Amino acid sequence: MDTETMIRELKSVEEKHKSDAVYTGQLNIAEMAHDVRKRLEELKPYEDTGLTPEQIRKLKERDTAKAAIITGYNCAIGCKVGECPTCGAMTRDYLEFCSECGQRIKWED
Repeated sequence: MDTETMIRELKSVEEKHKSDAVYTGQLNIAEMAHDVRKRLEELKPYEDTGLTPEQIRKLKERDTAKAAIITGYNCAIGCKVGECPTCGAMTRDYLEFCSECGQRIKWED
């Protein structure tokens, strides 16, 4: 069953049971269907990427700027020099990303 079909079915279950006084243990069936449907709707945009949730987490982490470890200043070209906080590769302050691992670099606080 594809995600769109599951979302439609869960919406139907939610509507069907929204006035019920029937509970399964401590769970309201309509509330449970609503929660699952909302989570599926949140995840739907990522479905077509072909990436696993772990790969998406890694990409998000890599795109979150981390402070460079500043090691000096290159007077010849007028820039700060530092190390990538993720992989340790040498980088310069005119680069927004590490050329080795792709980590987003932050040069100023």
